[in-house]
Amino acid sequence: MPLPRSRRIKGYFVQAGGDLFVRGRKPDGKAFRVGVRDPRAGPDDSFATMSVEDHAFSTAGDYERFFIKDGKRYHHIIDPRTGYPATASRSVTIWANDAFTADAIDDAVFILGPKKGLALVESIDGAGAVIVDKDDKVWISKRLENVVQVLHPPTDGI
Repeated sequence: MPLPRSRRIKGYFVQAGGDLFVRGRKPDGKAFRVGVRDPRAGPDDSFATMSVEDHAFSTAGDYERFFIKDGKRYHHIIDPRTGYPATASRSVTIWANDAFTADAIDDAVFILGPKKGLALVESIDGAGAVIVDKDDKVWISKRLENVVQVLHPPTDGI
């Protein structure tokens, strides 16, 4: 028998690697606040934050599984056009109504780069993106312009 509505969990978030799903609000009624990781800083460093309610996030980045050889970063997101690691982006965080959509497009946007990637994101109902390109420029989709708060520029580095 299901719990009465008054005893159900009203707000929670679930994180698995680069994926996050937020449902509802915190017990005090405020929205959950999440960080967007700085791709060249430490694992606990965010360059931007946003309030979130009832949305999913998925992040693709070149900073978790990589190595540097001769001053060049090699990572796991492969551009199928070249067979080599994609170079247009450092990180892409996709905001969507559900985790399946967010996870389905984060690598594609990463590979496409900011201009073509944002065009793809804007064509998907309810999707948004925060992109750090290869030159550390931050690109924010129209749906997230008034949601994302950039705290500082992303850290520079290889």
